[in-house]
This record gives sequence, structure tokens and C-alpha cells, in this order.
Amino acid sequence: MAARRYWFVLVLFGVLLALPLPLYRLPGTHCGGAADGICAVPVRAPGGILRPEVLSHPGWLAVYWAVALPLAVWLTARRYGRAGRLRRALPALSVMVLLGGATAALTVTHWHGFRSPSAVLGSAQLLIFNGATPLLVSAAALLLLAAAERSSWLLLFAFGYAALAYVLATYDAFHLLDLVHLPVDEFADRWGVRHCLALAVPAGLLLVAGVVAAVAGVALPLAVWLTARRYGRAGAGWPRCTDP
Repeated sequence: MAARRYWFVLVLFGVLLALPLPLYRLPGTHCGGAADGICAVPVRAPGGILRPEVLSHPGWLAVYWAVALPLAVWLTARRYGRAGRLRRALPALSVMVLLGGATAALTVTHWHGFRSPSAVLGSAQLLIFNGATPLLVSAAALLLLAAAERSSWLLLFAFGYAALAYVLATYDAFHLLDLVHLPVDEFADRWGVRHCLALAVPAGLLLVAGVVAAVAGVALPLAVWLTARRYGRAGAGWPRCTDP
């Protein structure tokens, strides 16, 4: 089953997104009365909310992803190579390399995006390295992997994950929580976890989906084997529609 291969990729992306969460923490902030001055947070930015300059250790984060993304490519290729299905993973591996390379090139050359007010063209600036770039790389890889594996379940999950990744990359997490009427102060972040949520939620979804896929990849073949063994011992063969 395809799930016996791609569960590893889901868990891998989930782990890689979860490990650097401490680097996404910011000093806690709290907005009080008018005497505290103007208090505002960016709500939406097509070019990315998690800009490196607002993070406490942008250099460490850049180093982490510079190592983590090539590691993800290598581990995915190794997993599929051992399963004898490396060709199926090539589109996903290629887009990971291309997007990673484009991110590095645009960041080093200090590209400032297209000179256009279009939100669509503005979103191209997400390729400039920021805290959410890995979300887009993993989303694109999962979409291509789902198409190559011809897995409708993985494709459905990948589309949902890609939409969530884009929203979390361009909208403030606390603003999103406020939109769904959760008891969150949009302008206060006492624990400095505003940016952590943008990675923690997708990481959690990937880990849960990976575990579900792993269990399904083992349980279904096991059920088929047990059924075949049961009817084989009985000498009755496989059940037919006319059997009582």
C-alpha cells in the first residue's frame, strides 16, 4: 500500500516543523490602556507574516532550515529508494530542491518582489526566506507526492494542508483565532507564542496524519492476510456473494 511509504514523509515533515518551535518564540507583549501608547500587530501580509527580522534568532533559524530541507530530501529519497519506488518520489523531491534553491537565491540577492499591488504577485515574496517558507515547500511536495501515489486520501489532505499553510503564512495566528470567536486577545501575547502557532498547528496535523497512515498501512494488509489464512484453513476459499 502507498500509505506504507508516504506515512514516513508526513511524520518527517511534522518533526522538522516541530523541532525549531523555540526559535519562533518572541518576547511576550501585552497591550494595556491608552497611556501605553499605540498598540498594533500586523494582521495580514501577502509576502509573509513571519518575517526573519521580527524573530529573536533569525540566523539560527536560517541555519536550521538550510540543513533540514536537504535532509528531508535525502531521507525521502532513501525511503522510497528502499521501497523500490524512487521514481514516484522524484516530482516531490524535484520541487523541494527547486523551491529550496529559489528561496536561497532570492534571499541572497535581496529580491524585493514584483512591483505590483496584486496580492497574488505579492505572495511570490513568500519564496524569500521567512519563517513560513518551509510550510509552502512541504505543501507543494505533498501535493505532488499524492498525485504520484494516486492516493485520493493523501491528495485531499494535501489540498487542505496547502490551504492552511498559505493562510498561516500570510495571516497572524491570533487574528485567525479571534475570527473564529475563540477567547484570545488579538493584541496581547504574554507568552510570545504568536508565531509558534503558525508552525505548531501544521506540525501537529502532519504527525497525526502520519500516524493514521502508518496504522492503516499495517492494519489493512494484516486484515487481508488474516482473512486469507482463515478461509484457507477452512478449505472453503474466499466467500462469495451467494454464500449465506
